[in-house]
Amino acid sequence: MKLSDYVVAFLQKKGIRHFFGYQGTMIAHLVDSIERNPDTENHSSYNEQGAAFAACGYAQAKEECACAYATSGPGAVNLLSGVADAYYDSLPVIFLTGQLNTYEYSGIKGLRQQGFQETDIVAMAKPITKYAVQIRDAEDIVTELNKAYHIATTGRRGPVLIDLPMNIQRGEVENPVYDMEFEEDVCGVEVEEAVETASAHILHGTDEAVRAICDELEQAKRPVIMLGHGVDSAVSQQKLIRFARSRQIPIVTSVLAKSVLAYDDPQNFGCIGGAYGHRYANMIANAKSDLLLCFGISLCTRQIGTKVNEFAKGAKIIRVDLDPYNLQRNIHENGENEIKILAETGTLIQALDKVPCREQEGISDWMVVCSEIRENLQAVDDALPERYPNRMIGELSDMLKDTGAIAVDVGQHMVWSYQSFKNREGQKLLFSGGHGAMGYALPAAIGAYYATGKPTACICGDGAFQMNIQELEWVKRENLPVKIMVMNNEALGMIRHLQRDYFDCLFAGTTDGCGFASCDFSKVAAAYGIPSCRMHCEDVKEEAPQFMEGPGPKLLEVMLEHGTFAYPKTCLGEPIHNQQPYAPKSVYDHLMAL
Repeated sequence: MKLSDYVVAFLQKKGIRHFFGYQGTMIAHLVDSIERNPDTENHSSYNEQGAAFAACGYAQAKEECACAYATSGPGAVNLLSGVADAYYDSLPVIFLTGQLNTYEYSGIKGLRQQGFQETDIVAMAKPITKYAVQIRDAEDIVTELNKAYHIATTGRRGPVLIDLPMNIQRGEVENPVYDMEFEEDVCGVEVEEAVETASAHILHGTDEAVRAICDELEQAKRPVIMLGHGVDSAVSQQKLIRFARSRQIPIVTSVLAKSVLAYDDPQNFGCIGGAYGHRYANMIANAKSDLLLCFGISLCTRQIGTKVNEFAKGAKIIRVDLDPYNLQRNIHENGENEIKILAETGTLIQALDKVPCREQEGISDWMVVCSEIRENLQAVDDALPERYPNRMIGELSDMLKDTGAIAVDVGQHMVWSYQSFKNREGQKLLFSGGHGAMGYALPAAIGAYYATGKPTACICGDGAFQMNIQELEWVKRENLPVKIMVMNNEALGMIRHLQRDYFDCLFAGTTDGCGFASCDFSKVAAAYGIPSCRMHCEDVKEEAPQFMEGPGPKLLEVMLEHGTFAYPKTCLGEPIHNQQPYAPKSVYDHLMAL
């Protein structure tokens, strides 16, 4: 069996039907094998970064493994931003790169380049992959491919990279194997060391962990569940929601986990955010709770603020995480009043789901308090004139209720979206979380379409959209039902806000006349043959619905004023529940006294 045929057949048997990449000499054998396999489809991007982000969107939307490929040298290097995105957001993606023939290597140590378009992509990718390897002997592919897939899809998931020299791709596999058994962690020496480093402070057994959680819940009067992207199984997510509902525990999510709950779910009390989280989520978690049950959420500074030891000082924190490195970090000073549990979140949630619960009548006092906080602080924000983009995002979400997934890029529009997009049950919001990569949303929405088979959408800013604008041709070429919204304030709004506050309004590289400018995106879309429309923000509610109707791709460009802002925002040094513009003192004091 030809080796490249085996690689494609292996991944197809693992459920990967769609492959994203860009053709090139050193990857041509693999692409040929994808094209010849009757059960796989090849999808060409117009930059390898687009292919990588499409694979990320596919993995997020399908909650399964994805695959992207590139040729050697610049093609492989162009994948790296998507590789990093998959690594930081725990997405199982197999990246395949072409490479020059093994017989072209000279063996001269220190030689800068062995051949044309040759780069040591394995060395470059190792810091942002769970596993990266170059195949130098065709006999090794069976073990290495099985091993790489196992690593990508078990433990804390993440990307792997396999570098395939051209002569290896056209080699032969004598004994193709599609399922091999491995130890739980086949390359886990460092992980074992991490576990040992923190073992004195971490619970390991499921029974012991369940007892600890139940004991703390018995004593708590104001518990909160903090749900993160680490709870990456829909079954586990629903069991955790059921656990919370039966015990009347409010749920606060990370941004990546926002769409686990529908926007109007009574258990949903918003997204935590050190800078831009929902006011009510920040207040409930940081200032009002006496117990935080944290499942698969990192509690990084982006979530809880830079003064980590100040977060939830009045609460006990129980952290359930599969990553021992995350658990080495303390939230409270010296880890006091913290319980750390090293466990697969799904396994522990399943055990908790079996614990009997005494049903409560009516709504608990704590849920009443949380609801009052949410209602009052939401009213404060809804009254802010600066938040008109948020209101427009809410209106757009009504027009996109039939989409399976919405990919959101990075910038102010990301904040407006996770604060105000009204996601329905089962509708996914996809973000580039840890990496925060501009240019992510359009290709991610493309990948999400192939994952779900349903229409998708993307929300971008004018700066972010130009990062991978060339993928409009991909959308047009395959007539994909992707609705594209470009929020155009003709500025890099988030940095402009920073420059206003800290750089005396010197808007270097962020506004027209200072090194930045935006085009007419509706005309660009029309040039690609995509129906498009440009309108002002205040006209979206009345004029956009008719335009957005119908099958196929559409691009809606929404014009905003230059000086847009993302509010509420935590000022440097302030507690994360006291954000700007500040809530009226009477409202704030009343809620803090509840």
